[in-house]
Amino acid sequence: MKIPKANIGQLTALARVAFASNRFLAIYGKGGIGKTTIPKTLIAPALGFDETWVVNLSGASPQEATGYLVPDSVTRDGWFSSPEGWPTVARVGAKHVLLVLDEYPEWDLSVQSLCRSLFNPHGSAMIGVHELGENVRIIITGNRRSDGSRSAVPSAPFVERCLSVCVEPTLDGWLEWAATEGLASSPVYAFLKFQGGDQHGVDHFNPDVPTPWDGSPHPCPRAWEAACRASLEDIPSGLLPLVLEGFVGESAGRAAYAFSELVARLVPLLSGIRAGGTVPTDAADQHAIAHAAIRVAKRETSADPAVAVASGALDWLVRLLAQCRGEIRAYGFDTAVRCGLPLDQHPRRAELQGI
Repeated sequence: MKIPKANIGQLTALARVAFASNRFLAIYGKGGIGKTTIPKTLIAPALGFDETWVVNLSGASPQEATGYLVPDSVTRDGWFSSPEGWPTVARVGAKHVLLVLDEYPEWDLSVQSLCRSLFNPHGSAMIGVHELGENVRIIITGNRRSDGSRSAVPSAPFVERCLSVCVEPTLDGWLEWAATEGLASSPVYAFLKFQGGDQHGVDHFNPDVPTPWDGSPHPCPRAWEAACRASLEDIPSGLLPLVLEGFVGESAGRAAYAFSELVARLVPLLSGIRAGGTVPTDAADQHAIAHAAIRVAKRETSADPAVAVASGALDWLVRLLAQCRGEIRAYGFDTAVRCGLPLDQHPRRAELQGI
């Protein structure tokens, strides 16, 4: 499938266009980029939906989608049960509901065909005999075969009911999100910040899925989140390479491990720098030493970081960051603040911000 590409920041506007045009929004892309999370955490709040419902019928039968026929021995007729996962009018009424059909291309083709009735330009959306709420809007998500998936190709009648885009996450956007999640203190985050993109000729963050797909661990936003959340200090050094490669694959895992080892090697230099020594001139060394310094400062001032700044206990960190290159100095300042070290209250904050 050749689908127009969009970044995550454009999806809310695209959803608004799709719904105004009485269409579904279809979001495709590689696994682990947040296709299911984005509608719930980004699109639904921005467009004012009251609720978000997620339905995933991978491996389900048609009866699980439309409900089972319940015979009535008295009338010799029957009625269909209403599966709990659908936002029917009886359940949601006039609420504004965002319905996500998750991993839709993985659904059995017989189930996919039933979902065409969810699109009705002249009446209520239906699934079998069940009417959905009057203000339900629909997003579908799915992988493509080129993403290492066994997904079937959606039928032409269904595609014609959609505004289809392929989402491409960006490293900068992911780093900003990860920082808000408290992941900026991880050496894995620092690695991605410095050399996660393709500026060094290799995309360690979110490269294309290998063809043919062999099932090996592969770097993607979801895998990097897991690596950042792992407490690397508690992992025996001999297992750390295996842990990182198990999360993000051999190439990216080795690169992240090498950076974490660089951080560990530079930690002993901190005492000399704090005593008045100079920061290394190499960019990779500066990035690693800045990260190590922030981790040490956070540990030492965990009781009350604001008091530490006011008392001058973090002046050594400010002097260290001030010696770094401009982009590394800015990274150090932003990361320190996100990690709970209020350097934005330090008298030299303008210097660290590059103002």
